Amino acid sequence: MRLETPVAVADSSTTTALPAAVTPDKLSGTPIIKSTASNVTAVTSSSAISSPKPVRTLLVSDVHLGCKHARAEEFLKFLTGYRPETLYLIGDFIDAWKINAGWHWPEYCDRIINHLVYLTEQGTTIHYASGNHDSFLRGPAFRTLLPAGFPHVNIADEFVFETLRGYRMLVIHGDLFDLFETRAQWISKGSSTIYDACLSFNRWVQRRFLGDHRNPYGACAAIKGRVKRGVKFISRYERKIMNHASQKDCDGVICGHIHTPMLKHSEDTFYCNTGDWVENCTGIVEHHCGALQLVSRYGKEITLDLEQAPNGDAAVGQMEMSVA
Repeated sequence: MRLETPVAVADSSTTTALPAAVTPDKLSGTPIIKSTASNVTAVTSSSAISSPKPVRTLLVSDVHLGCKHARAEEFLKFLTGYRPETLYLIGDFIDAWKINAGWHWPEYCDRIINHLVYLTEQGTTIHYASGNHDSFLRGPAFRTLLPAGFPHVNIADEFVFETLRGYRMLVIHGDLFDLFETRAQWISKGSSTIYDACLSFNRWVQRRFLGDHRNPYGACAAIKGRVKRGVKFISRYERKIMNHASQKDCDGVICGHIHTPMLKHSEDTFYCNTGDWVENCTGIVEHHCGALQLVSRYGKEITLDLEQAPNGDAAVGQMEMSVA
């Protein structure tokens, strides 16, 4: 039986309406929601979603809509390529850190929001686990900003869902297990400004000398990967988040935050990171056959097949992993 139970860490889970567009209020620092529901039909009739692939679950994180480096066009192509029964937005979907400086909301961002509305109208259930860049979702005041009449989205700090093969997975952004985010967020916000400059320089070099067919942020992805490995070591990130999942009686975790896509397993559990839609352009798909697949715009795709154990519990030792 499929289980999808919201579990709140800081606040109770809320069911709320999905905004169609977001613009910043620079005086208050609070996102202002504007409705663009009239555009839904035009977007959903686009040839870009002519033949979406039906899947059981789609999991993405760190899209960073509102940041000029967000890969909104690429993400829209990815999103419209699937028809999920359940969609998990695992934090930093909207980059509220850019509200007072550097806010960037092109047409593709509106089209993404409109397509989410379309998916809910088609029966997709959407769960939104808040992260550090969209932590405003953890406050109840956010509900007062939403217009009436929009489809519902479940919002919480974390969720638990059961895969087709019976695996209980904790779905959480992961910032609450990052030492810098919980005790010294000023370091994270300060380094974010420097990193944005690096992203801009990387993109300029890519377009100027290497062409548009390669990842425009490939060099920054490599640099950030090294930095995040240091963060994981200092914060003991994976160990803490896996311990938390175990306390929730979960067999594994699916998270984001560190922009490092990964799909790995050990003898008794596994750890999945959806990556991001700035440097890596990755997401995790659960197919109707029960396989989990890490889909990548630029890198290798990893597929994890999980056999059903006779007693109904998923057997980690029976998992098979393939790299395409």
